Amino acid sequence: MADKAENAKAFGLLLAQAWENTPSFICSNDDYMYVLYPLDDTMEKWVEASLTFPDGTLDQQEIPPIKAIALLVEELKVLSSYGVESLVSSKGKLDAAAGRLGTLT
Repeated sequence: MADKAENAKAFGLLLAQAWENTPSFICSNDDYMYVLYPLDDTMEKWVEASLTFPDGTLDQQEIPPIKAIALLVEELKVLSSYGVESLVSSKGKLDAAAGRLGTLT
C-alpha cells in the first residue's frame, strides 16, 4: 500500500488531468477530494478518484460512461452536505485544493 505522500502526489496528477479535461467534475472539502473526468476524447472510459483526509487513502478506477453518470449523481447528492463552495470551479480553488495535498506528507 502506498503511503500518504505517494497518494497525495498521485492525486495531484489526477487533479491536474481533471482540470485539463472537459467535461470534468472536481470537488474538495474537509473530508476528501474527488475527481471525475473522461480519459480521452472518445469519452468511452472515465477516471473516478478520491483522496480522503487525514488518512490519505486513494481510490481510483477507470469506468464506462454510464457508471460515471451514476457516480456523478451520487456525488451531487453528497454535495448538499458540504455546500457548493466545495466545487472546484476556478483556478484559485484548484490551487487551494492542490495546496491541501501537502498536508499529507
